[in-house]
Amino acid sequence: MRSEVDVSVIIPTLNSEKYISRVLHAIYENGTYLPRQVIIVDGGSKDSTVEKAKEYPVEILSNPKTSAAAARNIGIKFSKTDIIAFTDSDCVPHKNWLRNIFECFNNNPELVGVGGKMLPLEPKNDIETFSANVFLNEIMKFPDQAFKPYRKFLPGSFITANCAYRRKALIDIGGFNEFFKNNGEDIDLFWRMLDKFPGRLMYNPSIIVYHNFPDTYIKLIGKYFQYGIASSKLAKFHFKTPSIDLFVYKKLLKHLLRFITPLNQYRKEDFLYIVQLTSHIIGKVYGSFMVRRLNL
Repeated sequence: MRSEVDVSVIIPTLNSEKYISRVLHAIYENGTYLPRQVIIVDGGSKDSTVEKAKEYPVEILSNPKTSAAAARNIGIKFSKTDIIAFTDSDCVPHKNWLRNIFECFNNNPELVGVGGKMLPLEPKNDIETFSANVFLNEIMKFPDQAFKPYRKFLPGSFITANCAYRRKALIDIGGFNEFFKNNGEDIDLFWRMLDKFPGRLMYNPSIIVYHNFPDTYIKLIGKYFQYGIASSKLAKFHFKTPSIDLFVYKKLLKHLLRFITPLNQYRKEDFLYIVQLTSHIIGKVYGSFMVRRLNL
């Protein structure tokens, strides 16, 4: 019989019928440990998300604001455990996910938060392979060694697809900033935790969650447009001076020039980079106007 651990798992949902059974099956049927609570916070799904979730012993709460940040704050309020783990409806936690989270806190009682590695599920096509590679190897760069992060830097940051915090620390810091809505709220929370609890956060690569990535051009454009907006919001709250990321523009120019080169064997890869980088830049520009802060 599997042991129950004193952990609550919070999962925001919104029209998640395609994936919700998969993530709950991974937690309840495949996991080596069972959580004390699984809290589904639904933003008003119009499909069968809630009905499918009810097939498992979960608590289902309503999220009238619909955003992921608001959903997680609702879940925190109704949680009953010292440790709160976060994942997303389109994720698949590794069978030892909860065990490794619990043991990391148990072996390091000074910690207020732990984060882990994200790995791709089997990609459906070249677009998803590209999306996973960019996110995992160029943006987040999840390390293979455990360490305690100390600076506001994307590699090694905790994302809500795969992290856990002590409930008291989440309440002390005011929970998730709902201004971020659906993108960047996890990085903002993590960076605020770094400010308030230096040396008390740990990245552990044995804490693993598998994830889908954008598999169509529309999804790729939408995702990186939103990342661009999130970048501008993070800049407003965490950095004192306006910023221009020249690396992004140099990279875009590199792929544009290679794309138009005759007999280019990397033409499709270059086109994907052009789509991804252009979407991100447009999102940053839009976000700059939104927050009234230059972030290009």
